Amino acid sequence: MYLLQPLILFVTYVSAVSVPITIQGANGVSYLGAFDETLNQDIFQGVPFGQPPVGSLRFKPPVAWAPKSAPVTLNATALGPSCHQGTSTILFVSEDCLTINIRRVHNSTSSSRLPVMVWIYGGGFYNGDVTEYTGRLLLPKAASLGNPVVYVSFNYRLGVFGFPPGIASASAGAQNLGLYDQRLALEWVNKNIAYFGGDPAKVRIFGESAGAISVSYQTMYNGGNIGGLFHGAIIQSGSPSSRNTPAPSNAAREIAYEFIVNATGCADSCDTFECIRYAPISQLSQANRDVLKISSELHSLDQGPVAFGPTVVPGDSFLPEKPADIIHDGRFADVPIINGVQFDEGTAFSGNTSTTQDVIGWLTSTRPGLTFGISDDAAIRQLLAYYPDDPTLGSPYGSGSELFGRPQQYKRLSSIVGDLLFQSAHRDHLRTATKFGVNSWSYTFTQFIPTTLPPYFAAQYGVRHAGETLFVFQNLPINAPPEMTRLADTVTNYWTSFAYNLDPNPIGSRKEVYWPKYGANATSLSLQGGNVTLMKDDYRQAQIEFIIGNPSLYN
Repeated sequence: MYLLQPLILFVTYVSAVSVPITIQGANGVSYLGAFDETLNQDIFQGVPFGQPPVGSLRFKPPVAWAPKSAPVTLNATALGPSCHQGTSTILFVSEDCLTINIRRVHNSTSSSRLPVMVWIYGGGFYNGDVTEYTGRLLLPKAASLGNPVVYVSFNYRLGVFGFPPGIASASAGAQNLGLYDQRLALEWVNKNIAYFGGDPAKVRIFGESAGAISVSYQTMYNGGNIGGLFHGAIIQSGSPSSRNTPAPSNAAREIAYEFIVNATGCADSCDTFECIRYAPISQLSQANRDVLKISSELHSLDQGPVAFGPTVVPGDSFLPEKPADIIHDGRFADVPIINGVQFDEGTAFSGNTSTTQDVIGWLTSTRPGLTFGISDDAAIRQLLAYYPDDPTLGSPYGSGSELFGRPQQYKRLSSIVGDLLFQSAHRDHLRTATKFGVNSWSYTFTQFIPTTLPPYFAAQYGVRHAGETLFVFQNLPINAPPEMTRLADTVTNYWTSFAYNLDPNPIGSRKEVYWPKYGANATSLSLQGGNVTLMKDDYRQAQIEFIIGNPSLYN
């Protein structure tokens, strides 16, 4: 759910001198972009889809952008700023961040009617931006496979700006704003993408981690009545129940709200929420970062806290009830899905735990910077019985008794967190979608990335969270082993074939291992270089069934 900037450092790219290109859109709006001769792509960046959410529009649902006068030409030659971050080191940020980016094969026209792949970034709903995943290498590979597409990415508000915590925020109607930003971006795509060569009837949304959770939530909008904004979804390491959605009154969320109120000098205000609405951006942005700080001994690669993020509020268009209740009732769009996970999902989120009590404390913490939103101690203790204190059974799986220099409980906690956040939600979602007749495919990514690459892929993390994005976006290092390069091409072929046919099995000249639907047999595809095979999605059956059957752990 979670920001992984180091992933993009593998690829270096020097663009040729770009050539200006202008297209005419709707309502007298033209777009000045750039033609990249090296990649044979037309690029349009930083296009506003929402009015700047500043001043009185801070903490409000997004308002569609419209020109003040027409005709007008928008300069779309550079990325806009990212939205304000929580723990990320991204510097080019602004509240005025609701912009969208489009890449297409050069000279695509409204008659091209290409499928559109819309990416939603992850980052835990408190970090994330579009610069991680530009799509610049995905497009040429897709075209070489006979599957040219239009690629779209956009920003949405994060942290306190997109998901204000606490009862006061919900009382003011300021919940799940980032999800509404996403929805507004999809509405923009529906209305405008034809001018860029895309087919609004062939929009597929995909995302990783918090982006994948967002994808699943978009299918749940208005009980599944999504208005035809998209017709397929790829969900990479994140499902409806992957993230706890505590009520605004949750202890960690109330603590976060009070911290922000105090940090912005609003504690003595008669209306603290309205006070922080107009607080100086420097103070609010700093509070947004400071509230997530934790002591160094608690650090893991990614804390994954839920102090900021989607929340259940009666009447909300996305989450009027708990996600599991919504999907189990069949209130989601009937659009084909691919839903997959990494083999070792939990390793990035596990901290330094030495005892069983440390594990319990980690999972039930109410610190805003380290909270999974679980308050059921009894269920946690029952859960631990399914995960013996035996490193040979922990994650990274298959690593024997090796602890990689980490404390005794590291592998145990990694296994628990991976199943709790991802594996159980993945299995539950696919079963439920299949039950309601949705065409569904499953994968498990099992390709370990060699330790010769940066520390993000050290052996202690195994086949870790977000590793598949290197393959999806063709972002492997130039010295990657041939089997990894071949796997990247296979993944791109499956993904873009799905964009074309709502079925990942290619119909072109390049064939892949046939990928059956999940179905009653719970069939999944194991994605590993040189060994793409079918597998049954039944590993750790007892553990995952216990989690699915105990909603207090994830709901």
